[in-house]
Amino acid sequence: MTEVKQTFISFLALTKASAKMYYRNKGAIVFSLLIPIGLLSIFGFLSRGSIASIKIGLTNYSEQAAAVKFVDALKDIHAFKVSELTEAAASAKLAKDEIDLQVVVPKSFGTFKDGKISSSEVQTRYNSGKPQNGQIANLAVVQIVSKMDRALTHSPAVLKVSSEGVSTNNLTYFDFILPGILSMTIMQLGIFGVAFSFVAMKSNGALRRIQATPVHPIYFLLAQAVVRLAVTLMVAAILVGFGTYFFNFHMIGSYFEFGLICLLGIFTFLGIGFTIAGWARDETQVAPVANLIQLPLLMLSGVFFPRDGFPLWLKSVTDYSPLTYLSHGLRSIANEGSGFSELPTDVIGLSLWMIAIYFLAAKVFKWE
Repeated sequence: MTEVKQTFISFLALTKASAKMYYRNKGAIVFSLLIPIGLLSIFGFLSRGSIASIKIGLTNYSEQAAAVKFVDALKDIHAFKVSELTEAAASAKLAKDEIDLQVVVPKSFGTFKDGKISSSEVQTRYNSGKPQNGQIANLAVVQIVSKMDRALTHSPAVLKVSSEGVSTNNLTYFDFILPGILSMTIMQLGIFGVAFSFVAMKSNGALRRIQATPVHPIYFLLAQAVVRLAVTLMVAAILVGFGTYFFNFHMIGSYFEFGLICLLGIFTFLGIGFTIAGWARDETQVAPVANLIQLPLLMLSGVFFPRDGFPLWLKSVTDYSPLTYLSHGLRSIANEGSGFSELPTDVIGLSLWMIAIYFLAAKVFKWE
């Protein structure tokens, strides 16, 4: 018991010393906060700006000529960006504030019965919390349908529009971008924060001298990992607090489960940092390898924009990126209210990456 207590005291002393070593580099600390806060501020102010076009999610169940004419008239309005979606997909996008108006054309639209056009209603839904764009688009839909009805029937209206405002989470682009920037920050703190500092200690012989002390080297590595884990969690909390206070970031899910995904991401990218640090002989080898890893991940993992527009083959490849798992997991909890247990792909994916990367780190790590 005394030996265990002594080991624990030594570990605490090493952790304290590691923290002092880290906080001596105040420039790195400020830099690690300055860039993500700067990016959040830019995207936060941009998300408050005007929207270039009004986005409409269209579901057309009718195959009649009148329905085709209606769809063409809607697409001819230059201010509208019309996407043909399933009703479920359109409802999901409306809930995420990715479209302004959902339009559903029923199967009966434009059909004839006994030589007369059948009565039918086009259904529209908009976000009742932010109705401006939705109501503008809805007026255009009403006008198109009314004009078609007059041309076809010359009698009391049989083609109508049924509109309703629906309650959504009022998410904005900032709500999408914050989990992405947080994922980027976790990756960069894990890779660059570990790799450069450890290679510097390797180059000046500090790691070799630690090996000669009675303290087991693994305790030193664990102490360094604990400090960086605490720092990254603190940075994550600051970014979420900053986004909430200044730009009304919406956390739909649980902060606790959000933090669990952050922890998985931190451990994974710390492992990548340890792998680079163990392999590299000096600082000149760190930057090219670290950038070779993080730049493709940054551009192709959905940090700044959705991956839906990627070619299918590229999307399939980037589905397995650790940064994709991390950013998707954080967004699912924050934007959709998903629980930790509802994200098996992201949790298992990050866990497998973590196991594989620490196995590789143990194989390539050299103390000098």
